[in-house]
Amino acid sequence: MRRAVFPRARVAALVLPLLPLFASNCNSARIPAHTEEVAPGVHYHSADLIDGPWAIHALEINLPEARRAGVDLRSARAPVSGPGLEKTSELARDAIAAINGDFFYTGTPVRSSGLQICDGQLVEEPRPRTAFAINQAGEPMVAVFQLRAGLMTRAGHVLTISHLARPPQRADEITYYNPQSQAWTDTVRAPVGYILQSLDGETMVINDTLKVRVHQVRRRKWPLKLKPGQWLIAAGREFSRSRVVAPGDTVQLFCQLPPATQPLRQAISGGPRIVRDGVVSIEHEREHLGTDFASDRHPRTAVGFTRNRERVYLVTVDGRQPGHSVGMTLEELAELMTTKLPQFTKSGQPAFQAVNLDGGGSTTMVVRNTVVNRPSDQTGERPVANALLVVRSDA
Repeated sequence: MRRAVFPRARVAALVLPLLPLFASNCNSARIPAHTEEVAPGVHYHSADLIDGPWAIHALEINLPEARRAGVDLRSARAPVSGPGLEKTSELARDAIAAINGDFFYTGTPVRSSGLQICDGQLVEEPRPRTAFAINQAGEPMVAVFQLRAGLMTRAGHVLTISHLARPPQRADEITYYNPQSQAWTDTVRAPVGYILQSLDGETMVINDTLKVRVHQVRRRKWPLKLKPGQWLIAAGREFSRSRVVAPGDTVQLFCQLPPATQPLRQAISGGPRIVRDGVVSIEHEREHLGTDFASDRHPRTAVGFTRNRERVYLVTVDGRQPGHSVGMTLEELAELMTTKLPQFTKSGQPAFQAVNLDGGGSTTMVVRNTVVNRPSDQTGERPVANALLVVRSDA
């Protein structure tokens, strides 16, 4: 019997049209998950994987659809009065959903460890850790931000501001306080202070410049009482002798957070970055975090977004609970964001950029006022310094 021989061109004509079907079947594996819509453009997913085992919870936000329905992302911080910490569920009492936010220091007062912006106002200055932000156009971004703030005098001199809500440590240093700083302290001690008043009543947003008038000068120690549209410049003794700024002067106050170029509306820090441009990239050494922190399995919280910047993922993974969920290394968390999320989310798209947030006993997800994950502390949900909320814009 003679074997049939097909010309290569004919084989290609027969096979090539079938390749998309084969590829579709190869990529169609889905992870069984519970999915529900909790608000327009917002879906909650929960999945249990036997690999770990891992208990995974994910909020998927379709930003354009959610925004059309008046749903947005917002950072929130615990009231500094009292212990300075609040449970994520308490911070989310008026929210659609939420996850815990940044690491924090339990001093007096409690401070988060990196950048936080609430409704365009700088709450905590950036440090060399990756943060998640939303700009004025509603687009997400992940970066290590830097603080570049200062005053431009009427003579055109630029005076660099080094820190937010901190007295100057050097004789030639200047720092500044905004109305949000009153949550951290009620008294400022510095050789000299200048109260600035907005000329048109506007309040500063990040990556903006405002014309302000030097309203008054104070010396040594005074109560910190600022209204919206007011700021305080605190200066060391050398600056107080320079007389480059005087009462009645009109100056320009600016605050920039490169690499962002647009005004930023919301931001919350974490660290380290775990996904860069769609590729797993565990950057704990660059962000001065230990190897054990990266390689040990812990409860984890993360935030990321897709390549087109239209989908944001808020993710938690339970840990320290054998038989339920053992937690993830940062490598496993990054693999979840890049390869497993597409298998049970609506969009089927991986995270293109992602950052780890505070984890361990802080890892918490709240949906409709209910804690949906299982926090690892024996006492239950842990109080935290801040959180990232999904809210209705009129809330």
